Amino acid sequence: MLKQVAVGLMVLMGSVMAQAQEMSTEDRILKALSEARPDFEFTDVRPAPIEGLYQARVVGGPVLYVSPDAQLMIAGDMFTIEPSGFGRYEDPAVVEKRKQLAAQLDEEDTIAFAPEGESKAVVYVFTDVDCGYCRRLHSQMSAYQDGGETKPGYNDLGIEIRYLAYPRAGVGSPSAQKLETAWCADDQQAVLDRLKNLQSVDNKSCDNNPVAKHYRLGGEFGVNGTPALVLPNGTVQPGYVPPAQLAQILGL
Repeated sequence: MLKQVAVGLMVLMGSVMAQAQEMSTEDRILKALSEARPDFEFTDVRPAPIEGLYQARVVGGPVLYVSPDAQLMIAGDMFTIEPSGFGRYEDPAVVEKRKQLAAQLDEEDTIAFAPEGESKAVVYVFTDVDCGYCRRLHSQMSAYQDGGETKPGYNDLGIEIRYLAYPRAGVGSPSAQKLETAWCADDQQAVLDRLKNLQSVDNKSCDNNPVAKHYRLGGEFGVNGTPALVLPNGTVQPGYVPPAQLAQILGL
């Protein structure tokens, strides 16, 4: 009897070890992450630019750099070391995916502020009306005063801004309701102007508003704050960027 039990245990242990060997490092890491935080959604795991580490991203959150044994990780941005200084590393695969996502965006789903003439560049901006830097960006759509000097705004420099809704407090929050009001308005630009200027607007709802869709899309782009600028080359520029600096980044 004891011999049979021992043999059974050996067979079971051999089966478990075989299954562990069959599971790839990437699968083991994803399994460990998912078990540790089942409330998070993770992207596929793959080798990181730093040799020996693997990377995954929390949808709507940071990139995670994980040890092969799935015991340790670092969360945050990676930077390149260049003669001119440090630069934010952009994963080529992620950039390419963002370009594909951006190409699929429907202009009709955005609230666009375009130059009077030709648009030299189109930048998608994930925005929230209850965000100081979002309001600052919006206030510089056209010529604005800075230190007693008149400076050209985004539209003056040929940059078209197409807004996407990203309520930082989540769908169903008061911020989301304000964004929904703008997208459901007959004059979307005028209502968004009022909201950005902290003016009261009666709430309005409609079945076809894209706020929830934009919020999920922000997660796919890796957005976790506003404003977040999606540039034509697929990179995401987090935070407010002054018009002249953005034009320089865009090569205008």
